[in-house]
Amino acid sequence: MSPEQSQFESASLKDIYREMQHLSQRDWQLWSICALMIVVIATGLAAFVLPGVVWTNIFSRADHQLLPQLFYGLITLIVLFNIYILDQKRRLDRTRMDLLREVLETSKARETALMDPLTGVFNRRYMDEVFPNEIHKAVRSGTELSFLMLDIDGFKDINTRFGHSGGDQYLRDVATRLKKTFRGSDTVLRIGGDEFLVILPETSKKQAQRASERLTWETRWWNQAGHAEYEISLSCGVATYDQGMDIKQLLDAVDSDMYRSKMARGCETPAQDSTGSPAPSDDKA
Repeated sequence: MSPEQSQFESASLKDIYREMQHLSQRDWQLWSICALMIVVIATGLAAFVLPGVVWTNIFSRADHQLLPQLFYGLITLIVLFNIYILDQKRRLDRTRMDLLREVLETSKARETALMDPLTGVFNRRYMDEVFPNEIHKAVRSGTELSFLMLDIDGFKDINTRFGHSGGDQYLRDVATRLKKTFRGSDTVLRIGGDEFLVILPETSKKQAQRASERLTWETRWWNQAGHAEYEISLSCGVATYDQGMDIKQLLDAVDSDMYRSKMARGCETPAQDSTGSPAPSDDKA
């Protein structure tokens, strides 16, 4: 998201917040009017029910023959007041609904701008926003922050064999594997045509490598299950944030590690147990 877009969104939200405050003030005004009218109505009823007491103490010279006219006037006032209150209430409710709709539309527009419509994961725009925040949190809390970059092996061949629709489904399947493998606190992004990035907060490089191993085996099990005509093949790279690194240095580090992995034709295979089954770590990064 560009700075201009961010400033526009912030200004829009501030305007909505001011409108909500104005509505709250109108609510208080309406309730004040209601309280005042209740006092007036109660006084009028008391004057009608106990005319001797009220009129003697307040208006000692009032003509009691005016009581019926005053009573009918009070009824008219009550009716008009209820009409006014109902009208004001409808206006306030309508304004609130308009503001709520505007907030939802703004939120939806922001989400649409930051999400990759094909895979349902965050896009590169969101990366520019989340990177500084994650680095700031890691520095402030003194925790480690790791990154995992993934590139699809032979994606051009997938498009050639299965067409663009097959390639799109391949990308969706990869994104689904990523969301299933990593934690809810991790952030999955699609940063290029066939490249994905996973941000792993509170994760050391060793833990990130274990997460990469877990993804490798998750992908292999998916391939063995024969869910599609193709098999998913990924190259993975890992890097950990060091004090003073900027975003470009981080991306260069994780991209270099991923490139070395691709040159080695795939992710590093974890150790196997005596039965030959995979033995991924129990620690979920």
